[in-house]
Amino acid sequence: MMDLKTFLNQLFTPGTVPCMILGAVLGVLFAVLCLTIGVGKAVLIGAFCLVGAFVGGVKDKKEWVKRCILFFRRDDADR
Repeated sequence: MMDLKTFLNQLFTPGTVPCMILGAVLGVLFAVLCLTIGVGKAVLIGAFCLVGAFVGGVKDKKEWVKRCILFFRRDDADR
């Protein structure tokens, strides 16, 4: 039996059984939301959850946005 710290570490590590179970639970939750309230409303709820996770989880938001812009920016010199 694993301790709580190990379980929580594996919960967000791709390829582990706890991570697979978390993904399955989230998939079932999204499917139930789609069937009960509709796809559009479920996607809207998911978008608001992502915005909330961004606001609460990213420490340096300005730097994160810069990195995203640089990642998607195409330079002619890179071709």
